[in-house]
Amino acid sequence: MKTNVSKEVVLQAIANVNQKQGYQIELNRSDYLGKWYNFTIKSKSKIPGARVSSSGRNLPKASWHAHGYLFDAIFTLAPNAIIYSFGKKITIENGNWEDMKIGSMMNPIYFSETSIL
Repeated sequence: MKTNVSKEVVLQAIANVNQKQGYQIELNRSDYLGKWYNFTIKSKSKIPGARVSSSGRNLPKASWHAHGYLFDAIFTLAPNAIIYSFGKKITIENGNWEDMKIGSMMNPIYFSETSIL
């Protein structure tokens, strides 16, 4: 993901989400490229805020819900924020809670169904 806000804003948003939702998300990737701050988030596996694969394996990755709550927290702190995720531009106006189908034809599943709540 990349955004036009600073690392400090993203870290504050992560802290807010962790406190409010009881998650343990943290930064995985963190760097600047020009005016953009690039980041990814992760979570320990088997806990709220993490996700499972489409086959049911526990993953040390942040869930769809964790990403959504984080984007909401960033927009609360910086209403003019722009976030690019999965090639889509996300702003406060167009929202961020768009679910996507993952998996296969034999095992179709949505991102939201892989979240550990």
